[in-house]
Amino acid sequence: MENNPRRKRGPWIDITLISSIIALIAVIVFFAIITDDFKFQKTSASEKESSSDLTEEDSAFPGVRIATDISNDKEMPFALQYPLTNFDSFNEAVTTYIQLSKERYINAMRLQNNANPKAPLPGELNISFETYQYDEHYYSFVFTKNTSLNSTDYDTSIETFFLNNETGEMLDIRTLLNKDLKSLETFAAHIRSEIMKKPELQGLVSQEQLTAATEPKWRLFKRFALKDDSLIIYFDKGEIADGSAGIPVVKVSLSFINPLLASEFQIQMAAEETTIPHAGDATKKRVALTFDDGPHPKVTKQILSLLEKYNAKATFFMLGSRVQYYPDIVKEIQAKEHEIGNHTWNHPVLPNLTSKQVLHEYKTTEKAITNILGVAPTLFRPPYGATNERIKELIPIPSVNWTIDTLDWKHRDATKLLPIIQNNMHNNAIILMHDIHQSTADGLEEILIYLQNTGYEFVTVSEILPYN
Repeated sequence: MENNPRRKRGPWIDITLISSIIALIAVIVFFAIITDDFKFQKTSASEKESSSDLTEEDSAFPGVRIATDISNDKEMPFALQYPLTNFDSFNEAVTTYIQLSKERYINAMRLQNNANPKAPLPGELNISFETYQYDEHYYSFVFTKNTSLNSTDYDTSIETFFLNNETGEMLDIRTLLNKDLKSLETFAAHIRSEIMKKPELQGLVSQEQLTAATEPKWRLFKRFALKDDSLIIYFDKGEIADGSAGIPVVKVSLSFINPLLASEFQIQMAAEETTIPHAGDATKKRVALTFDDGPHPKVTKQILSLLEKYNAKATFFMLGSRVQYYPDIVKEIQAKEHEIGNHTWNHPVLPNLTSKQVLHEYKTTEKAITNILGVAPTLFRPPYGATNERIKELIPIPSVNWTIDTLDWKHRDATKLLPIIQNNMHNNAIILMHDIHQSTADGLEEILIYLQNTGYEFVTVSEILPYN
């Protein structure tokens, strides 16, 4: 009988083999679980971040759609509304603001809840906005953001965007104030003064913070809106006053700061009395050219050169807020024998002011002109021609408006000045123009030639008044 050459396997080999198989299975199962768990966690986190409901709809404002992003997550809910337009640059700026706000809120909530996983506190983020339309083409979007990380304490902040809805250009306060640092200085001082007057802020304002927040620096006035006939400036909670004061808001009438504004944002208001009656000696042709709201360092000098070229006299109704910055031009106007009148300090609507405020506007301007020339002006012109019996009684010198409005403040078109004068011209006319608009200076020579060729003598307002 033949012997089997295979040896009998020892039991320790079987035990080793079985142990290896079990270990291998355990490793496979472990990695499978970890991988699945990772995939589950990743998917859950992703789903959590993308669980918001984003919608978009048209609004009542032409060219503006409303986007709404809402998440009902119990721990970190949010509700966000924001505008979208036909302009990519604006949409990108707004969505960047929204996305950053959302990311900061979610990250802050995660850090807080990770630090206290057993008792997470629910938070809330809410962003809403208001839209103000100005002069058809401009939109102010004012965002209010309320953030809470514990469902009780809320932080509120304001963000604004100002859009030209015709061109898609986003504008800032520099555009409104014509990029003029002198205008910014006057504006900043006025905002500071208005804040100190607000009764709801009495005792809450920090003078040091207020001074720092209202320095004449463009970046400090980045939150603003145009609403109706007002410019609104916003400050953050705690920026200039105690947090209990909330969001400080300053509303300034555009009529009050009209001389500081760029031409496209200046307004013209209807007045109770915008002209004076015209009559008088028809045997001699006279005309009084008047220029309001100056002096201007470039435009006024160009107008003076043209008047000298055609041997024409004129009357300049000046703003005290501009006189102080251009004393040499004021002296030049006097040296060339033109007439200078008082047009208030800041160009407000006088009937809207108290008697004390009216006198302040008049007296500060009178003093500024007198300090430069040594003599006080003898004529007064109320801004916008707006006056009444109370104003006339308060102002001690004659108040004079006009008989022909060239609408140079409205059209900003040199070619439209002469046709308006031609269509309305009469003897002893007082013509209204403004020496702050380049288009007025550019169209003046045509006017001078026409009036000279038709036999009119150029006189000052004081010289023409006896004939009106």
